[in-house]
Amino acid sequence: MVLAAPLRRRDLGGLLSCGAVLLGAGCARGPAAVATAADVLALPIRGDAAELDSWEPLGDDDAVLDPTRTALIDFLETAYLSPEALAGLDPAAALELVSAAAPSYWREQLAEAWDDGERHVHGFALAPGFATIGRPALGMDWYRAELEGAPVLLLGGTIAWSVVDVDSHEVGVVAYRTGIVAHLDTGEDLGAATSATLRVTVHGLDTCGVREADGLVVPALADTAEHHAAQQETTDSVIASPRLTQEDLLDPGSPLLSGDDATNVLCA
Repeated sequence: MVLAAPLRRRDLGGLLSCGAVLLGAGCARGPAAVATAADVLALPIRGDAAELDSWEPLGDDDAVLDPTRTALIDFLETAYLSPEALAGLDPAAALELVSAAAPSYWREQLAEAWDDGERHVHGFALAPGFATIGRPALGMDWYRAELEGAPVLLLGGTIAWSVVDVDSHEVGVVAYRTGIVAHLDTGEDLGAATSATLRVTVHGLDTCGVREADGLVVPALADTAEHHAAQQETTDSVIASPRLTQEDLLDPGSPLLSGDDATNVLCA
């Protein structure tokens, strides 16, 4: 295995300080920057409803989708953009908080994730000894699409936090790739989501540390070749290419939403 050279602290510092402007390598590419959940809601929806037969009842008025979009954003805000709210909570209390913000059709999935020791996948809360730096960087896109002849609303992209080990002062990144496919009602409850699939991958972690911290997020920030390589790969493959295409989101086998072992330090 070839290990990447250590990622220098100033490299990540410069990259993530761009969070309010762009999420992308050197802040030179990627989607328009979004610093808050409200900004994600304000993003336009890509795709022309007139070109999609199943969207005829829905039309092209984004307001028809506002309740569904708001519900999805409320979940993302609690799960991935509110580490202070989740900090210090035991697993049961964290699950209660995240579930309360989630659409009802995801609550069983969340409970199963907690039971399987994957609290960190659906709740960003750092383990003691680590802290966030500044605001998160987000690169997200909405799409109108069709799946099996029915209308779906897609939301996908990357949420990234700059993080620091408060003892060693090593700085790095933790990134979440998220992909949502929401199935829409075209009847009485026009535009409401009847169900939705949620896929999430996490990058930049020390997975042994996550296990030992009972599901709290432990970034890969130790001064070892494995930790440096995981951070470098997260930057090169996730931060540098934060956007997900419509095709990525519709493909159940998309490699971009299937995880990447090289971006984490795996637990033997």
